Amino acid sequence: ISIITKSPILFLIGIGIIAFLVRMYYFPWDVPITLDGLDYLSYAVVMSQEGHFPIGWDLSNNGWSSFLSIFFTISNNGGVIEFSNIQRMLTVIISVLTVIPVYLLCSKFVPKPYALIGSTLFIMDPRIITNSLLGITETSYVLLGSIALFLFLNKNFKVVSISFGILALFTMIRYEGIFLAIPFLIFFITRFRHQKKFLLKLLVVIGIFILILFPMAYFRIQATGHDGIISEISLGGANYLSKHIIQGIPDVDDPIYGPNSDQNNINQFIAFGLTNLIKYLGWIMIPIFIFFVPIGFFIFLQNRDDKTKIIILSAIFLLIPAFYAYGRGIEETRYLYVLFPIFCVFSSFTIMKLGSRIKKKEILSILLISGILIVSVGFLDYKKSDYNHEKEVFSISKEIVRIVNGINHFSPESKYIQVAEIAKKWPEIPLPDETGYNQLFEIKKISPENHNSLINYIQDSKKEGLTHLVVDGNEIKAKFLNEVFTNDKKYPFLIKEFDSLEESYNYHLKVYKIDYEKFEEFLEKNNL
Repeated sequence: ISIITKSPILFLIGIGIIAFLVRMYYFPWDVPITLDGLDYLSYAVVMSQEGHFPIGWDLSNNGWSSFLSIFFTISNNGGVIEFSNIQRMLTVIISVLTVIPVYLLCSKFVPKPYALIGSTLFIMDPRIITNSLLGITETSYVLLGSIALFLFLNKNFKVVSISFGILALFTMIRYEGIFLAIPFLIFFITRFRHQKKFLLKLLVVIGIFILILFPMAYFRIQATGHDGIISEISLGGANYLSKHIIQGIPDVDDPIYGPNSDQNNINQFIAFGLTNLIKYLGWIMIPIFIFFVPIGFFIFLQNRDDKTKIIILSAIFLLIPAFYAYGRGIEETRYLYVLFPIFCVFSSFTIMKLGSRIKKKEILSILLISGILIVSVGFLDYKKSDYNHEKEVFSISKEIVRIVNGINHFSPESKYIQVAEIAKKWPEIPLPDETGYNQLFEIKKISPENHNSLINYIQDSKKEGLTHLVVDGNEIKAKFLNEVFTNDKKYPFLIKEFDSLEESYNYHLKVYKIDYEKFEEFLEKNNL
């Protein structure tokens, strides 16, 4: 308790060590990075090999990959597992370090003991811990966002100028970070408009922001023809909103705004956006923030100073990308993680309110910190992945890529097929296709979801390159594949080439080659 009240630095070091150890306990050492994290890893590896941005690779938010490439250049003898560990370790360290700016941000509004507990809420939040193990952009995005907010709340012009520099780095990590520049400029004008040399100061902060962003934008233009920030908003989100939402032109690849959508989808877009935003705002507060944020938010609003207005307006602008994604039907909670430092500010007010009503503040501190740790670890243990299963799937995927050319999706395990192909060719990395974004992998994955039978799926997918079926009996959407797993004798045109049980794996998966000559004979024999 004396550490909390008298030595915040020692407390932050202590809670940081605990948070780091918790992350290490759940660290998936022998499991490679997949999905979005694999895109960042691949781009960073190619960048470390070539020494510049990969030409023609239009990867959004490549600031994180650019940072990663520095460490990959230093550790250039590793494989996909070693590089995955480096990537994850960096996000773990960044996530732990974020406790410092979150504490400083909270201390702008409440006394230090309450700010320390508020920052503990952040560093021990199970979603923040889980996200830090994925090796993706959110950890550095949240770190830079919380630093920028803290610095901008300062009254000193020089410190505020630095916040615009951090804001530029924030935008490099994720291009939607540029939305935060709007409330920053609004409040900068409001706060400094009556000072001497106001226009000069305004030009200085804008100049700092642009000068830091310009080199990254310039190199992106040289490599891809796009700056990766304004182009992503104008050609990406704004163009989609105008074309497919407002004008109602169907997007054939979109299940929501495809051929069956209405002529004008703006009402549906707004309804989806608001509904999902409210739903996921509530969801991400579970299991810890739900007890602190709602009450603290209303207490926070009772303050009418500029600091309060800055936080509220910043939160609103940070919600815009999430609203857009949810309106599109992209249901990811991580769009909201950038709000967690602000949640900690709100929570600090609830904790301070409790402290004002309880005489024995030492007991309150012990109960709150202990409760946070217990609830967080309990939630993590309940939701933790089976890493032994993940290791097996990766090992099996390496067997699969040796024998197939085109397979069905078998979610979620098929996410390891691409990283297994990368491991097979390492250190050669598959480069993008003609879109400039998606890597061109040799093994094609063809979705079975929109088919009502195995026969129909094989007929439609032959021209797309389907050569094998991979089944584990757990398919939810294309249930006809489960019958292959349980009764393969029914399909004489399927030749089993791999059975994981025969190779002493615990996870049971089978791979069948499709003999198209026998398949045609089967169709003729059964008049299909």
